Amino acid sequence: MNKKFWNRVGVKLIENLLSVKVWVLVAFLVVSTKLLMMGLLTGDIWATANGATIAVVFALRESFKVAKVKSDDDTEDMMV
Repeated sequence: MNKKFWNRVGVKLIENLLSVKVWVLVAFLVVSTKLLMMGLLTGDIWATANGATIAVVFALRESFKVAKVKSDDDTEDMMV
């Protein structure tokens, strides 16, 4: 692999770390884990809440990618 590849990987990694969704997920995981450790949440609730939150974030991300691809091609299915 050449140097350009690793430069692009580094840039993409930094862009993702600066993303708001990454910080929201990290904050949510830290807070829910702290509540679990304090005994205010059960393991079931912790797993369900974190799993659902992560699944929703990634589902929305992928749906926006699909919508962008659909809007970039000039088909009539996205025309209003």
